[in-house]
Amino acid sequence: MISISHSAKMAVESLKSSKLRSGLTALGIIIGIAAVIATFTLGASFGAYFSDQISSSGSNYVMIMSLKENLFFDQQVEVVRNTRGVVAVSPILGVDGNVTFMGESHDFRVIGVLEDYEEIGVIPMYDGVFISDQDTSAVVIGKKIAQEEYKNQITTRSSIEITVYNNDTKVYVTQTFRVKGLSGSENTSIVTGADSNSAIYVPLSVLKDMSGRDDYPSMFAMTESNETVKETDAEIEKNLARNLGVSERNLDNDDLIPFMTMNQVEILEQVSSMTQTMQLFLIAIGGISLIVGSVGIMNIMIVTVTERTKEIGTLKALGYTSSDVLILFIIESIVISVIGGAIGTVLGLFISYVGSSLLGISMSLSYGAIVAAIVISVLIGVIAGAYPAKRAADMNPVDALRTV
Repeated sequence: MISISHSAKMAVESLKSSKLRSGLTALGIIIGIAAVIATFTLGASFGAYFSDQISSSGSNYVMIMSLKENLFFDQQVEVVRNTRGVVAVSPILGVDGNVTFMGESHDFRVIGVLEDYEEIGVIPMYDGVFISDQDTSAVVIGKKIAQEEYKNQITTRSSIEITVYNNDTKVYVTQTFRVKGLSGSENTSIVTGADSNSAIYVPLSVLKDMSGRDDYPSMFAMTESNETVKETDAEIEKNLARNLGVSERNLDNDDLIPFMTMNQVEILEQVSSMTQTMQLFLIAIGGISLIVGSVGIMNIMIVTVTERTKEIGTLKALGYTSSDVLILFIIESIVISVIGGAIGTVLGLFISYVGSSLLGISMSLSYGAIVAAIVISVLIGVIAGAYPAKRAADMNPVDALRTV
């Protein structure tokens, strides 16, 4: 029987004799494998990025969001605070404000929070300290605002003026604040939508007085641990629903509960599910390219067998068995497919690197995808080459030598 190495050498020589056709034959495999590799790698990169973002935006948190106005007040905050498993809670009140420093004014979103929000939201301090509940004229400003938005840089102990609209008096209220700290992080929270680099935090009580509002659109609660976050989330939802008048029989009906909760574990699961769905969709597209590529290999191999009929007859006349001819053409098909797969793998990794760089995320290399690409390439080569190789192996040597 002919050796595998000898068959591979003959296959390579045959492909060298028709480089253009071999390259075009492998094109479908190249595109398909590149799509699969890029999909896996970018999907893994996005998954890692979002997981890091969610983890960095809070610690074992539960976010409670009102679905209608004037729903959450101090009473509801206390209900959450007294729920078993909750170790800290902070309402969040955001209003549009105008910030003036040394005569220069810009509009920003001003966020009122309690001091616990520093721990709940994992707010990193670039300089100074975070606001406390006892502060009456202190503010924490994002590093980007302080250093880039004004001609003169804002530093700790700088004085700024914040103007907001008061809903009760229907007039604008201005108050002077001393900058107590600068917050800064490389990450933007995809949960709260807040970037500590571009946020302005003031004591909740102060912002309530200035804006004339005493309701809270949302609350953030921190649980004892990651293991208890789901259980605590369910307890918060049950206690709040009862407090807001939802009857016992309707506690399981989400349509009748005027708020929604979301916890860190659920968000991570949803992100993972969305990433997997996106990957499957793109892999399906890549799979179509692979099918087209495999059909292309089969067609070219059939043409090759027809063109090399006399050569096949000569090989059999020289003592090559039908099995030898079968192996020869299958290996030739595998070589085309594997070369296409190797090029596609490199191309897919390059696309992933460029895409990750443009998006500003770290590239997560999927070794499983690379191994899968190699295996798929070999399988495609075997499947696509099987029928043409069988045709070649079944040829009668005498009839093959008579072919003109």
